[in-house]
Amino acid sequence: MQDTSNVQWDIRSDGSGPPIGTKLFVLFLLSCCIWAVVVLLKTLWKTRTWPSTRRGNLVSLSKALQSADSTQASTLAAKIPDSSPESGLRPLTALKSIPFHELPGDLIAQADLHFTYVLSVLRATATNLRSLATLLIILTGAWTTYGLSNITRGISTTKATGISAVYGGVTEVLVTLCISLFILAFLYILRWRLVSLLSRRERLWQLLKSQLQLLLNLPH
Repeated sequence: MQDTSNVQWDIRSDGSGPPIGTKLFVLFLLSCCIWAVVVLLKTLWKTRTWPSTRRGNLVSLSKALQSADSTQASTLAAKIPDSSPESGLRPLTALKSIPFHELPGDLIAQADLHFTYVLSVLRATATNLRSLATLLIILTGAWTTYGLSNITRGISTTKATGISAVYGGVTEVLVTLCISLFILAFLYILRWRLVSLLSRRERLWQLLKSQLQLLLNLPH
């Protein structure tokens, strides 16, 4: 009879290629990467005309409100793009002809509503990025455990195991794990940038609202 004791175990000895679990995980990684790139491009497109919160019109507008300079505030308010979350302050252009206390009483409320609505899309995106990153961590851990368990099971159930097969199996798991971690890092960086953008705008917005509230409540 033919001696089969020297038959070595190979991860892909059945010739069917990667198992279905690996294929699905790789497809999930590809989907995460594509979605993250789409989110990045959409965010850049939506915010391309937004004024900076570190310098420029909004910072100058804050200084103008602080000094109660109605002419400067009116000029700067007119320069706020319609797509900007702060575009609800454009009615301040009327300060060229009227004093602060004659501005609409609901100006701050309406502007705040518009600001919240515009930023809600980015806030939802940041939440989705966090959820996706958490799911990716869980699936990466599960898939890594599954891949390593396949290797150890093959070793324990086979009399002779090819060392090259073991190295190849471990390398496949580690390469996929490395790709997953890179995608995870990209998701976290993208979310960090979104959260940073939201935080800066909200801080400046709170400052603008408080300064405007003080001016609207000045005795006359």
